Amino acid sequence: MCAETSEYQQHLEIMREIPYFSTLDLEAQKLIAYLCVREKFGPGDEVFATGDIDQSAYYIISGEMEAFLDLDGSKIQSFKGGDFVGALSLIGDSKRLFTLKTVSECTCIRLTSDKFKKAQEQYPEISSKFLKATVDMISHWEERFIANYNNGCTGCKAGIGLTLI
Repeated sequence: MCAETSEYQQHLEIMREIPYFSTLDLEAQKLIAYLCVREKFGPGDEVFATGDIDQSAYYIISGEMEAFLDLDGSKIQSFKGGDFVGALSLIGDSKRLFTLKTVSECTCIRLTSDKFKKAQEQYPEISSKFLKATVDMISHWEERFIANYNNGCTGCKAGIGLTLI
């Protein structure tokens, strides 16, 4: 088996695990796996910066990344192998609200919004299934937020109600 074939097979196995793609028909998963590209980043590399319109989503195969707020340089979240970052960029043009940098050497699968749109054209059911997965992710996020809600936090109330949109 050649390296390209095994890389494609690995991409397909990963697509079957990502909630945004796991409910798709096998043929749609195969197309998305084919459209992904593998990228490597060195330690300290910037994947994207605050304000960028980087229309890509990244599945981290190995390594670690951290997201930072540029306002004060504080770390807001860490990502590791198995995490999928930037899914919403596949369905809309919006500026990145944080900077994403690698902590260690990272290998990722990258899917661009252009390639995702090509897959949607061929398999229209991708749109509704992706939207459902997005709603599920937002609901779970808000459930965790509410579970950790601090009544004494004056700014926290503004973060509640995302699922009311």
